[in-house]
Amino acid sequence: MKSIQITGRGRYLPKTKIDNKYLETIFNQNQEYIYEVSGIENRWYEQELTIEEMAYEASKSALENSRISKNEIDYIIVASSSSNNIMPGISYKVQSMLGINNNCMCLDILGGCSGYINAFDIARNYIALEKVKNALVIGVDKLSEIINNEDFSTKILLGDGAGATIISKCEEEKKYFSYIESKGEDSDLLVYKVGKKIEMQGKKIYKYAVKDVPNVITKTLNLANLDISEIDKIILHQSNQRIIDKISEKLGVENKKVFSNINKIGNTFCASIPIALSCIEIKENEKILLCGYGGGLNTGCIILNV
Repeated sequence: MKSIQITGRGRYLPKTKIDNKYLETIFNQNQEYIYEVSGIENRWYEQELTIEEMAYEASKSALENSRISKNEIDYIIVASSSSNNIMPGISYKVQSMLGINNNCMCLDILGGCSGYINAFDIARNYIALEKVKNALVIGVDKLSEIINNEDFSTKILLGDGAGATIISKCEEEKKYFSYIESKGEDSDLLVYKVGKKIEMQGKKIYKYAVKDVPNVITKTLNLANLDISEIDKIILHQSNQRIIDKISEKLGVENKKVFSNINKIGNTFCASIPIALSCIEIKENEKILLCGYGGGLNTGCIILNV
């Protein structure tokens, strides 16, 4: 089986900033309290581009950061939780906008906030089976259009964004481990129906995240025969700073190992991990842990050598 390497990383963030001062006027809650419960200062709303165009911009950014040309991409897979277009999927639109030839497979998946982890793992497996050489993996959400503006618990958290990662086959041996766990019986804790607004049971989502995420990470570490101390960098889904801090505490890891940019970007669902991945400095052969969690309920973890 072939190893993989990350060969390109990119992101797109909107221009319209929604800060806590603005939210203060809507909910009659002071800025300090909003930051205390969320860990977020700013989130960004897209007012011009479609969700497909956001994915395209992140993909262009990843290609510019890569040695891979667009026509070397033979797989595009997109994770999103907020598209109102069932068919064609976002991936097909990205293929068309990039002008990639027809020798390319496209796929969209619904994996909740952890969808990017599922998409990355699917792409890696296609590469390992030698059906694909270069995959463009995208996480994108335009949540500003589906937020209930009267719901404090979601309005203070959610924003828009897109992240893209190019992964390619690698002849050099690089370790890769993944573990994904789903709990459909709890699917009503985070719901979005086309034409409706997001509904979230925040307290129950918090309890799920701080319990299940450390367990899934531990299972993945066991698969890899690694201790958490051997991981160089950790990127968790940027859900809520309180959740990130609690997970880190339960794992017994130093905060400096756990990357967080939620304070400046907000919770962008499927886009949060690839955006974060595009922001960090990666050194060769570092061990990186990625973990997503949320709607589904779906929890997924990947450990890889870069």
